[in-house]
Amino acid sequence: EWPEEDYPPYANGPGYVVSSDIANYVVSEFVSQKLRLFKMEDVSMGMWVEKFNISQPVEYIHSFKFCQFGCIDGYYTAHYQSPRQMICMWDKLQAGHAQCCNMR
Repeated sequence: EWPEEDYPPYANGPGYVVSSDIANYVVSEFVSQKLRLFKMEDVSMGMWVEKFNISQPVEYIHSFKFCQFGCIDGYYTAHYQSPRQMICMWDKLQAGHAQCCNMR
């Protein structure tokens, strides 16, 4: 599936915080239909950032506030959430409360 020997450097999902210049680059590449896609979105993001990185340096920063294993109150991201949990969390965010919804 992957034609090269190694994946490009990439930030492991479930979420990313990127600068506006990277976001604008990805959008412009999408609009002009130049984005190379791969089934794993974090690898796709890595490809796009690597292509952007040709013209400008990119710094990857790791933070423990990106939860990889569920949901923890106060974290920036949550992983493995059901559709019901996502709707519940969205409703809480709209009300100004970033809290997990621990139903299944």
